[in-house]
Amino acid sequence: MRKLTLPILPVMLAAVIIGVVFAARPAHAQSTPAADPRDQEIQLLKTEINQLEHRVDTLEGLDQKVKVIDRKLEVQQETVQAEHQKALSMPVVHVGEEGFSLSSPNHDYNLNLSGIIQGDGRFFTSGSDKDVGSTFFLNRVRPILTGSLGQYYNFNITPDFGQGRVTLQDAYINMTYWDYASLRAGKFKAPLDLERLQSDRDLEFSERSEIQNIVPNRDTGADLHGRLLDGRLFYDAALMNGVADNTAADTTDLDTNDGKDFVGRIFATPFELSETRWLKGLGFGFAGTYGDERGTTTSVYRTYGMSTWFSYNSGVTASGLRARLEPQAYYYWRGLGLMAEYAQDEHSLNLFTTKGSAPFKRLIDRTDTFTDTGYMAQASYILTGEDASYGWVKPYHSFDPRNGFFGAWEVAARISNVAAQTRQFQLGFANPSLSAKTATEFAAGINWYLTPNVKWQFDYANTFFNGGAGTATDVKDRPNESVFESQLQISFGS
Repeated sequence: MRKLTLPILPVMLAAVIIGVVFAARPAHAQSTPAADPRDQEIQLLKTEINQLEHRVDTLEGLDQKVKVIDRKLEVQQETVQAEHQKALSMPVVHVGEEGFSLSSPNHDYNLNLSGIIQGDGRFFTSGSDKDVGSTFFLNRVRPILTGSLGQYYNFNITPDFGQGRVTLQDAYINMTYWDYASLRAGKFKAPLDLERLQSDRDLEFSERSEIQNIVPNRDTGADLHGRLLDGRLFYDAALMNGVADNTAADTTDLDTNDGKDFVGRIFATPFELSETRWLKGLGFGFAGTYGDERGTTTSVYRTYGMSTWFSYNSGVTASGLRARLEPQAYYYWRGLGLMAEYAQDEHSLNLFTTKGSAPFKRLIDRTDTFTDTGYMAQASYILTGEDASYGWVKPYHSFDPRNGFFGAWEVAARISNVAAQTRQFQLGFANPSLSAKTATEFAAGINWYLTPNVKWQFDYANTFFNGGAGTATDVKDRPNESVFESQLQISFGS
């Protein structure tokens, strides 16, 4: 029995060890099923959920930041809009060579200040019958106020303080709904004479020609005017009070009789839009007046130096018909400028006076119609290369001798003539020993444009007369009258 006991213990010990080993192995085998794919998916989903939760937290943070940025942008936009609205309510101010202007942001309402000052020196070199003397004087001193109200309504107010008196040169309202039909009412230049309609600042000479003696200056009335054919045709149809030749309604804007003057003008620039440059500056037209004028006539004809060479006798008054005709033209090409016009003035006059002495004293009451005529032709050339025009000449370079610039230089020449009908002397309406029958003026000048706003003119004019001196029975020619005139002008705006 003892032999059997000894082997059993090792066997049992081995069995216990083997049992422990095998008991441990089933426990390990049972942990493998815990790694089921579904559990792995669940674990992955949990991880993704955690990541999504993190992203949501991040997006919420970004959303808050975006909201903050959006609010800042809204504030900035509100500020910009407020500034823009403020800017829209502020007036626009412009200062330059064209003058001074103040306008609303949309330019419907604006106010412009421009002006012209002309200081002259006039010195006669001959002319014993003149009734004026050599002098320095202010020819024109005009502050000009223009503007528009509500886009379609324009105005002009132009007083003049020159020549020792105060006058209202222009004062009118202009309605401009359509380019082809605008209406102007007030006091303005009668739309007749080409040289008269040229702006005072743009004249080739410091004084206008002899032809101005038989055309009106400014008048009061209404004018329907416009531009047709893309601005190549201009027209005026005006109804005006009517004024004597070479005068303006200076003392009153009221008419002294029921008769009115019709003034019509048509002017064409047919090649304005042409590509042919040498034709672009051609313009021509025709103008006329027709009316009834009665009352005291104040027409006097003057020379370049403003000396009277023709006037009517005492007792002569306007007695009805007044009709004027005037063809006119200009031409500008490069530096060359040409202008010419012819005028005819037909007028009815009444002479009421006494002649002789007692007992041979007799009353004269005579009415007749007379026609005075005139013409002018002038040529100019710009020596420094600028283009000539009916308007203002702007120098390429303003006067600056330190840098070798001397402005623009222009030469000009003119001939003009007015002839009073001889029958006026024969019938006693004018005195041949005091008034000349004709006056012919020759003028030459040099114009120096220092800057776009400053011009200096140097002119010489010599006028020759037919008649106008001696006695009624022995009529002689009035001595010729020559004058040198220099004018320094500063202007801004139109």
